[in-house]
Amino acid sequence: MRWQVSTVLAVFTCMGMFSEARGQQKVEGGAQVLMLSGGQRNHHGYRRQAYLLQKLLEDTKQLQVTISEDAAILETPALAKYDLIVAMADRRDPEFRFTEGQQKALIQFVHDGKGLFSLHGFCCAEQHWRPEMRDMLGGVLSHVGTPDTKVKFGKYPLKIADSSHPITQGAKDFEHEDELYYELQTQGEPIKPLVSAVYEGKEWPVLWTREFGKGKVCVSVFGHCGVQAKSKDPLEHEPFQRLVVRGVLWTAGREGK
Repeated sequence: MRWQVSTVLAVFTCMGMFSEARGQQKVEGGAQVLMLSGGQRNHHGYRRQAYLLQKLLEDTKQLQVTISEDAAILETPALAKYDLIVAMADRRDPEFRFTEGQQKALIQFVHDGKGLFSLHGFCCAEQHWRPEMRDMLGGVLSHVGTPDTKVKFGKYPLKIADSSHPITQGAKDFEHEDELYYELQTQGEPIKPLVSAVYEGKEWPVLWTREFGKGKVCVSVFGHCGVQAKSKDPLEHEPFQRLVVRGVLWTAGREGK
């Protein structure tokens, strides 16, 4: 009897889990998004976050998302069909580390006129990154070289530094709880922040855009989703969520549609 009850409960639990699963959407005429997920398995809840972000982007009816954890796709003909890449994996981990060829393919993809949105852990620079990777993002977390980037989880006042940009237009200052990377290592054109976090009396850039070749890049320092089941995903915080979605639309050239 106990076995039967346990079996029934397990079935209903599974049914509940499947009913909550988010299905992909077909978005006619939408920009094609390749979402590169993955990362440190014991640190980031990257799959849960990928499914949430997929739904948020497809709900705009302007973006159609394909999720991949394997960066090998960067070196295949399949890459050509995508308009932009949303990169959200900390690829310092040996399981997800970029090869030289994958780095070159990503650099070429953006330089030739496609888009890149970098969410949180993707800007954690692996020591064997090509210089163009750092130049493309503008600012990275790194513990090799100077400055030694600092990391601090907390609740921060966020200031809209440029309210004229399509990503931040109409946005107001707000508080946000997340993992801050500060004292970033920068390269190329100086970072012009759209949003800054206030910490220790200073303003640190947490969202910015830049051009790389013919392509468009948007970088969000924030976006840490913990691996624990009870961990909150910062993308559930509506003011931050809106900035991320608008940032992706901007890199896709859909911000005015």
